[in-house]
Amino acid sequence: MDKILIKQCLFYGSYLVFPFIGWLVWKMSKPGSRAIAACLLAASLLFAWSRFVEPQMIRVRETTLSGTGVHARIALISDVHLGVYKDSAFLERVVARLNALPVDAVVIAGDLTYEPGTASLQALFSPLARLRTPVYAVLGNHDQQAPGADIDRALRKALKGHGVQIIEGRITDTRAGFRWAGLGDHWGGNDDPAFLKAAPSSLPTVVLVHNPDSAMRLAPADATLVLAGHTHGGQIRIPWLYRKVIPTAYDFDRGEQLAHTPQGNVRVFTTTGLGEIGLPMRLFNPPTIDLLYLRP
Repeated sequence: MDKILIKQCLFYGSYLVFPFIGWLVWKMSKPGSRAIAACLLAASLLFAWSRFVEPQMIRVRETTLSGTGVHARIALISDVHLGVYKDSAFLERVVARLNALPVDAVVIAGDLTYEPGTASLQALFSPLARLRTPVYAVLGNHDQQAPGADIDRALRKALKGHGVQIIEGRITDTRAGFRWAGLGDHWGGNDDPAFLKAAPSSLPTVVLVHNPDSAMRLAPADATLVLAGHTHGGQIRIPWLYRKVIPTAYDFDRGEQLAHTPQGNVRVFTTTGLGEIGLPMRLFNPPTIDLLYLRP
């Protein structure tokens, strides 16, 4: 069976939990089976929350990062995963929240898609055209055939058409006295930092990546701060167990961490992202916009 069809069956079939909850409520009114029905009801309600409620929430989490040499307000998002589970209506809500924030720029740390099939990427990402601040992005593994179809060229064209600046493999100066740089997808081998090492600067450099493992290729002189996504924070954040599903080779999770690279410590901030893969669920870990206050 086609992979997308399986995921669609999972996505829409999960609505059956609601008649099941109704049946359990009825069973609890009958003597003799209340304890079992109550346990099943609790599990079903938790499933319904993680499938239908939490994935549609949009949380704004504020963090101050001092000692960066930069004075800026940045909205970091990642892993929107439009396609089989989320559509442009969700992105419309994200854009509305972003436009309400007092930020100097929006950065997107890759994985914008999740098996969009034959959907028009131009239409799917049209809400991005309404963002009121500069938007910088890199692509992720799901955008570049790891796994899924390689839609790299079509996605880049759609994003550029909506005013998004793709900064993979290049450096962009800002009026705020720091530089943006971007590394491509780590799994695709597109995160070679040679261009950064060939252009040293006294200006602070904020490096946007998808996979935080890319930070392990950097030296402290290459990056004042690395902004990443990819991990989803485990997506379904059941204590201890969620660590088993984070797809990184190094000990990255969410929030601020130090990457202990062979060349020294590099500061990394990883967002939990907005979308879902695998199961269309989130638990204890809602879709998040990270509002970062960078301070000197």
